[in-house]
Amino acid sequence: MSSAYIMVVAGILLAKGLGFYRDMVFAKTFGTGVEADIYFQIFGLVNLIFTGIGVALSTLVIKNINKSENLGKERAYVADFLRKTVLSLVVVCSLMALFAPTIVNIVLPEISGANLNLAVKLTYVMIPSLMFVVVAYVISGVLQNERVFFITSVMSLPFNAVIIIALMIPGISILNVGIVTTIGWFLHILILLPSFYKKKYLLFTIKEKSQIKKDKNFEILWIFISNMMFQICFYTDRAFVVGYEGMAATFNYASNLFVTISSVFVVAMSTVVFPSISKNYEEGNIDYVNELLRYIITIMTAIFLPFIMVAGLFGTDVIRLVYERGSFTSDSTVAVAIVFFVYSLGILGYVSQELFNKIMYLAGKYKHTVIGTVMIIILNLIFNIAVKTYALDTPITGSGFTTVSLWITITTSLLLIGYAVVIAFGIKKVVGPYFKKDLVVDLSKIFISGCFAILTYFVFNIFLPDFTHGKLTFVIPLFACAIIYLLGLYITGILKKLMKKI
Repeated sequence: MSSAYIMVVAGILLAKGLGFYRDMVFAKTFGTGVEADIYFQIFGLVNLIFTGIGVALSTLVIKNINKSENLGKERAYVADFLRKTVLSLVVVCSLMALFAPTIVNIVLPEISGANLNLAVKLTYVMIPSLMFVVVAYVISGVLQNERVFFITSVMSLPFNAVIIIALMIPGISILNVGIVTTIGWFLHILILLPSFYKKKYLLFTIKEKSQIKKDKNFEILWIFISNMMFQICFYTDRAFVVGYEGMAATFNYASNLFVTISSVFVVAMSTVVFPSISKNYEEGNIDYVNELLRYIITIMTAIFLPFIMVAGLFGTDVIRLVYERGSFTSDSTVAVAIVFFVYSLGILGYVSQELFNKIMYLAGKYKHTVIGTVMIIILNLIFNIAVKTYALDTPITGSGFTTVSLWITITTSLLLIGYAVVIAFGIKKVVGPYFKKDLVVDLSKIFISGCFAILTYFVFNIFLPDFTHGKLTFVIPLFACAIIYLLGLYITGILKKLMKKI
């Protein structure tokens, strides 16, 4: 399992690396201006709703394929599932086209004139992405269940490539970038189809008559709602800072950087372990699921503790290196770095939504995930209104970043941490007690290793502050901290334990 995880991480790193470069080129071309705000808000709907639906359906496909009643009928089930999904999407796309102006007024409440017209046009351009994204995620789920991991991990490569090529065209308009973005979403399907057909699946028809019973419950809805917390919170935050020019783009760069880095490891882990967890849970191997959960918690802690440390200690340096060029100024760097770090503190909520929620789904325990998600979304909206209404609006940077924006990010991260606590208690009802002595000892060893890495940083920062935060030289102390951290994991025996195969 560890070798499969490493392979998927490598694939996602390749795809996300190109995605990083895409954001760098976009930042250079459009910076944090009004056009960037409009583009990110409109196409943010793809990441907010469309991918949310796709992930929900992908999860449901994996869950149902592994049920005993579907044994031998997997291909018929998938064909029926895809056909019904596409028919539903046609209806949804038609409704979105009909209400496009209304959608724009909701997601961009403070724009008007030519900018409003541009936003409506971008909405029409974006709508077909719904079909492409959802179908791609369903196919990806089917392939993951067949242990086809690498191609699903790199399916965004063509998407990123065509957008980068488009952005390099001198004077390209944001509308044309939107058209290319939609084409890019279609390419997700094309790159998956050869493997899909190789496994003898068909898109919409199959000779064998499907005898799968129709689902009469609301599983898809519950999974969809439970997968939307992070996206809606980020999207809501951006909507509340639209009134400050460039702030929506600032929040988007920060949240994209956060999700891009963290999803490499979370999505890879989910891709590799969820089919196995699903199969073993259906077969009644709860002890195995419990053991695997402890392994997941350990490896996620070992990965995301240094992630938070890098965001806090070297965040500004990383943002400067990645984004600061062209229209992206040094003030923009500081603002994005602050939002990036604060959002990173809510990493537990992201891991819970993308990974641990799925354990709850297997037992049909949607109460924790749905109620928890809805409460976090509502509280986030209430807190944002309160911050916007009552907080002092004091400038922090020259790019328009103020204390209002800061408090919006802080309250969001605190809520996400709270959600993680709710899910932690919920999982216990599914797999039994999992926070055992060996897990506590392992987590303690990881935190001790992190403390030595932080100590290394302070040594550099005290004696060589300019070198520690130089435009390129910061890489050396960063590398030194990483070496000390890994050395700590090795000495404590955690590194060997993380690499074991379960």
